Amino acid sequence: MSTSESYVDDPTVLDVDPLWRRIPPSHFVFDSNNGAFRPSSAAFDDHPNGSPMSVVLGKEVIAVSRLPESVLEGHQGFALAEISAGLARSVGQGIVRKPEDYEPAHAEVFGRKTDSIRRKLAKGSLWVIRPDQSRES
Repeated sequence: MSTSESYVDDPTVLDVDPLWRRIPPSHFVFDSNNGAFRPSSAAFDDHPNGSPMSVVLGKEVIAVSRLPESVLEGHQGFALAEISAGLARSVGQGIVRKPEDYEPAHAEVFGRKTDSIRRKLAKGSLWVIRPDQSRES
């Protein structure tokens, strides 16, 4: 993807809409304060190739009667976290639809992601599908 590509925030993605992010096991952090895993801030960064952070529009998945688990097909051991589009926008991010053949509800969250912004996204996230709790043992 070209870094010169311009992105425009999509107003049809409402602030209340859920953005789902696949979280690999390497980004599970055990939080001893609440006794459970949470996503690390590193899970909310752009792709190493420079393309914006990939998400799935949860509302669109549900609208076509798909289950959240379908988003994790082919991603063994991953969990699924949710942030709201409003949270992303509140930290200077924008959302653009980028449907893919394998995932019609695919979108990207664009904007500079500083450590502070990634921490806010991680802190504001909720699990849709939690990591396997047997990892604790």
